[in-house]
Amino acid sequence: MNYVSKPKIINIMPHGPAYGFSPDKKPDVWWEKPDGSWLGFWPREWLDILGEAVLKETDKYNWEVWQPDYRADQIYSKTLETGVIHRLFPAEEKLYRPGIRPQKGFFSETMISHLKRLQNNPIILTLYSTYGFRTPFFNEIIKIFGNAKKFPIFFRGGGQFKAPLSEIFGLHRPLTYLCLMVEHFQLRKLIKYVDVISEQSESALREVRKVYNGRIEKLTMGCYFDFWIPVPSQEIKRKVRKRLNIMDNQTVFLATGNFVPLKQFDKLIKVFQKLSDRNEFLLIIVGHGDKINTHYLHSLARKLVLQKKVIFHPYVTGKILRYLYWASDVYISVSTGEGGPASVMKAMACGLPVISTPVGETGDTMRKHGVGKFVPIRNYDEWTKAISEILDKKIPKTLDIRIAQDAYDWPNVAKRFINVYRDLCKKYY
Repeated sequence: MNYVSKPKIINIMPHGPAYGFSPDKKPDVWWEKPDGSWLGFWPREWLDILGEAVLKETDKYNWEVWQPDYRADQIYSKTLETGVIHRLFPAEEKLYRPGIRPQKGFFSETMISHLKRLQNNPIILTLYSTYGFRTPFFNEIIKIFGNAKKFPIFFRGGGQFKAPLSEIFGLHRPLTYLCLMVEHFQLRKLIKYVDVISEQSESALREVRKVYNGRIEKLTMGCYFDFWIPVPSQEIKRKVRKRLNIMDNQTVFLATGNFVPLKQFDKLIKVFQKLSDRNEFLLIIVGHGDKINTHYLHSLARKLVLQKKVIFHPYVTGKILRYLYWASDVYISVSTGEGGPASVMKAMACGLPVISTPVGETGDTMRKHGVGKFVPIRNYDEWTKAISEILDKKIPKTLDIRIAQDAYDWPNVAKRFINVYRDLCKKYY
C-alpha cells in the first residue's frame, strides 16, 4: 500500500455506553465534565476487541471506534494500550421515518462533520449493528455520502438482521404492512452504496440477500484459544469448584450474558424450578443488566438461590470468567436470537458440551458437525427434558477443538477481516 498515511478504519457503533447496567459505577475510561458530571466507556465493546485482534496481525491500518453519547459535550478520545482509538461523540435523540411511522434513534452532527473532513483521506467506514441496517443514523450517513462517496463503506452485521419484507409474513395492523413496504424500498435504494456486508449466521446472510446484490462475507467474532483452554487438570477443576462451594455430585450449568429478555434467563430459571426436587444440579448465571431486569431475575430465583441450586455471579472477564467455565460441566445458551455468540465460542474452546437454542453462527457449526444439544426457542418443556437427560448423564458431544479454533480463534478471524480491508483499499486507493 503506497499511501502518505495509513488507511484509517473508522467503526461507528449503533449505541452509547451502557451506563444503565452500572449506574453507580464509573466506566474503565472516564472524564469529569466542568459541572461535576461524568462520562466514559468500557473498552469491552466488540469493535474495540476486533480492532485489537486486527492490529495484532497487521500494522498497515489505524483503527478508531466512534461511539455516540448523549452525555458528551465535545469529542472525548482515548488511545488504548492495544492501539485502538476510542472516541465519544456528542449525540442527540431524533425522530426518523424509515417507513411511515416515526422511529427514535440517535443523531450526531459532530460525527457527520468529522467524516466530511476525513473523506479525502484513505478511510474505510465500517457501520456496525446487531440488527443490520435498521439503525436509522446509518441510513442518514449513506444518504449524505453514498451517491458521491470517496471511500468504501463496509457494513459489519452482528448476526440478527431481518429484512423488512420478512416481517410482512407476520400478523400486523394494515399500517404496519405499508410501513414495512416503504422501509424495504428505502433500504434497497440506499444499500446499493455499500461495498460489502458481512454477517455471522446463515439465517442473517439469507436475510441480507433479500435486499442486497453486492459482496457478502460470512465473518464471525472470536476468542483467543491460547487463553480459553480446557481445564488443565481435574485437580484444578476440583479447586475451582471448592472455592464456589460446589458439591462433588452437582452437574454445573453455566449461562452468561446481559440481563435482557432476549437471553430468556427468566425462562431458564423457571425450567430449573421444575427440577428443584433434584439435588444434583447447580446453575451459574454470570452477567449484569439494568435495575428492573436484575431485580426480576433475582426475585424469580430466590428460592433456588437459598437451596444453593442457583448462583448469580457479577459480570466478569478474563481469568475469573475462565475459572467459571472450568468449574462447569455444560454451557447453556437459550437466547431467542444471537449473532455468534462469543460466549458459546469460549465454551467450545474450553471443551465444554453446549445446550443451545438453534440460533447464531455457533448453532450453524453445531448443526454441521452434529455436536451439542438443541432445544426449541420457546418450547420450555423440551428444555426441561433436555436438562433432565443431562442430569441422567446423557452428556452432549463436544466440538473438536481444532475445528473450533480454525473457525473462532482471533488470529484466524482477524485475517479474514484483513482480506476484506485489503480488497477495499485496492478498489478505492
